[in-house]
Amino acid sequence: MTPVALIVGSGFERLGFEVLTRSPTKTPYGEPSSAVLTLGVGGARVPCIARHGEEHHLAPHEINYRANLWALAQRGVRACVGINTVGAIDAALSPSELAVPDQLIDYTHGRLSTYGGAGEPVRHIEFGEPFSPSLRGRVAAAAADCGFAVRAGTYGVTQGPRLETAAEIERLARDGCAMVGMTAMPEAALARELDIDYAICAVAVNYAAGRAPDGAPILAQIEQFSSLGLRKVRAVIERLVGGAV
Repeated sequence: MTPVALIVGSGFERLGFEVLTRSPTKTPYGEPSSAVLTLGVGGARVPCIARHGEEHHLAPHEINYRANLWALAQRGVRACVGINTVGAIDAALSPSELAVPDQLIDYTHGRLSTYGGAGEPVRHIEFGEPFSPSLRGRVAAAAADCGFAVRAGTYGVTQGPRLETAAEIERLARDGCAMVGMTAMPEAALARELDIDYAICAVAVNYAAGRAPDGAPILAQIEQFSSLGLRKVRAVIERLVGGAV
């Protein structure tokens, strides 16, 4: 079974995996967000990029997505799971729950989103299914084995770093988005260009703007729900890497 690498976003430090090695890396597209980290996950050694940097100093639009995927690909990575924190839009998704999105809508702008062009051959990838069905299935199976409910649905990718207005969330809901985050694109498309199987294990850490039943501030919700949600993510990663899924 294909080994899995990770690209971990907000909450990287809360997952608590030991960093065994750090391999500073340069690519034709510049430096990735972090050194290529080797995480100790059970008895396995798992390649990982900290998407926002280990100090969480990179805003979503500042991330060098091209360098991140290239750095993993040049180490032979053929399957990658993105760990993303999201806001819950769909009523079926609650904070601290997990989701494995099956579709996305890209609302971002100005991000370098392809390895083609600028003198290189243009790459036209098929993207009707933006995530690998087989890898999505493995992530969902790992979550089920851990006893966790897991949702599917469409991930709406916004520019950030600010959070969305309630009106923007209403628009995303009308568009069919079940969750909102800031970093699934261009990560998913670049993985496809490099023939890397890619899926997301998302954890809802808040209700999206205007969706909280009690009107709680979003930053307070994130503080409340992140720890439980990320403990679930850690368990899923351990199962995915060390289990028979």
